[in-house]
Amino acid sequence: MKLQGLILALTTLGLHTCAFTPSLRPPVLSVVSLAATTTVEDESESVPKTAAVPQAAQRRILGSQENLMLPRQYSPGKDVFPQMNHVSVAVLSSTPSEEILRQAIDDAMASHPLLRCHIEGDGEPDERIDLFQMVRKGEPQPCTFCSSSTTEFTSKDVLSVVDVFGGDRVALDASWKTTFQKDIDDGSWCTVEKGPLWKLEWHRYQEDSNGIPCALVFSFNHAISDQSSANRLIDQIVGNMASIEADGSITKPGKKQDMPVSVEDSVLGLHQRWNDVLVKGISPGTIAYVAGKAAEGFKSPVILPDSENDGSSVMSSLSIISGNAAGGEDAGSEDRKSTLQFRTLSAATTSALLNKCRENQVSITNALTAATTLASTDFIDGGNQADDGKRRNYKVLQSLDLRRFGAQLDQGKTVGCLAGSMDLMHGPFPDYSGKALRENPPPEGFVQFWRLAQDGLDQTRAFVASEGPKHAMRVFDFAMTIADLNNLVYLTAQSKDTQGRAYSAGVTNNGVYERQEAFEREGESARAPLKTKHGRYNVDDIFFGVSHARSGCLYQLSCLTLGGEMKLTFHPAMPIVSEETNRQFADAFVELIEAVACN
Repeated sequence: MKLQGLILALTTLGLHTCAFTPSLRPPVLSVVSLAATTTVEDESESVPKTAAVPQAAQRRILGSQENLMLPRQYSPGKDVFPQMNHVSVAVLSSTPSEEILRQAIDDAMASHPLLRCHIEGDGEPDERIDLFQMVRKGEPQPCTFCSSSTTEFTSKDVLSVVDVFGGDRVALDASWKTTFQKDIDDGSWCTVEKGPLWKLEWHRYQEDSNGIPCALVFSFNHAISDQSSANRLIDQIVGNMASIEADGSITKPGKKQDMPVSVEDSVLGLHQRWNDVLVKGISPGTIAYVAGKAAEGFKSPVILPDSENDGSSVMSSLSIISGNAAGGEDAGSEDRKSTLQFRTLSAATTSALLNKCRENQVSITNALTAATTLASTDFIDGGNQADDGKRRNYKVLQSLDLRRFGAQLDQGKTVGCLAGSMDLMHGPFPDYSGKALRENPPPEGFVQFWRLAQDGLDQTRAFVASEGPKHAMRVFDFAMTIADLNNLVYLTAQSKDTQGRAYSAGVTNNGVYERQEAFEREGESARAPLKTKHGRYNVDDIFFGVSHARSGCLYQLSCLTLGGEMKLTFHPAMPIVSEETNRQFADAFVELIEAVACN
């Protein structure tokens, strides 16, 4: 019992510190989340052996993050957890023939193992050794990626065609938005035991039309994808189409890749997983990191409108670990769904914002998190419009690309998920701080805004300098290895106290599309940058998002810059945030950014 008590205590503390993906982050979990790039692992828990396996068929055990997003199911309660969904749409200026599109997809599927995989193994432990059936011991049949040969899964298994009627861009946008709305929350199309773990809808007016746009809607089980991978996949498919039309074939096919390493291996290095090192992997820095994350709860950041309860108290954690939703079950938890707003920031405003960021020595991401925080203050009073100066703290989830940290074993050469995040703590701010700033800027201008952006930069630098990504990954891997965190996420999503919210807001900035490296092609000595134009095809729009309906942030923004324009997707969960409130939030955010950039 002493061992069980220690494990439960550590798990409780870990609930305040470990990292989850931006879309499935329980309210009591506070630190780094993982969502934006690639991953791999194998039968020996953490040592990739794909080099010894023929490329035609590869296998490896899922990493801890992948098990959360898949998700690994929880048999004792017979609960079936929904998968985490990642959706991205690319609008193209012209429409290919179906045959050319299928050839382009087939090449991409042959290149990337996770595009043609299914899952074997139930992930069940030998036994659960605590009173609440949460703590795991052993895992005889771990969930395992099984990649088929390059011909078993093809475009016929993933591509569907949606004919659009109306003949204008309005009708096309309405068509792909319908799919985006459904697929961001509903993963019922995916049977992981059968595969594949992704699909593609092609929305078109008519086939093989130059100058008539079409849309490609990619829907992924988030265990195999992040937006960096999606960008590269879009580029590969569109480049293939242009090559076929110009030369009659794909002159430089995609290079056949091995499975990506898991995020744990990429950040921590090989043989450094919890099962490899156990307590030897816990350093004074890890302990300090855990303590710092636990202390954040004392700031009581808001996670619900007109709420000062952060839902992350020790008592809430203990309630969840005991198998109960904190505050009882929310009867409407199963009915929550994403509400969507799409915006495009003009090239002129995007450029002006970049110049202002350079003047103030911060990044675009720092400006976006500052704007999101201040916009949140305008919508946190639950519609009371009291404007009574109530001051609140805000916890903002800032996404990170974990390819850049630790051992950096993953180089983004194939489709996978290596996304991450960290917490920013801001405040206290009076309600309606954003409105006051954009409508009545003080005489000194937007000094407050840039101070907030600088604070975000300082927190990010401190996190990286203290090896925060490694410590967060260590704690998360420990917690996921010894406990059924999938069930804990499920319980927090049902909680009346939190309604599945863990953060005041979240920002995922995927950066500049054209600055990312493309996937490798045969016959090329170096990876080329992504292009917005291949042949007659221009990539006009890319929007993306990951579901926050069950668990995640109160307000969520996902964006990237394409062709000099910033593409913004606002996708919080309703009815917590209504469609109208999300529309107003998106407008207020854009208005604030325009005021900051152009003042």
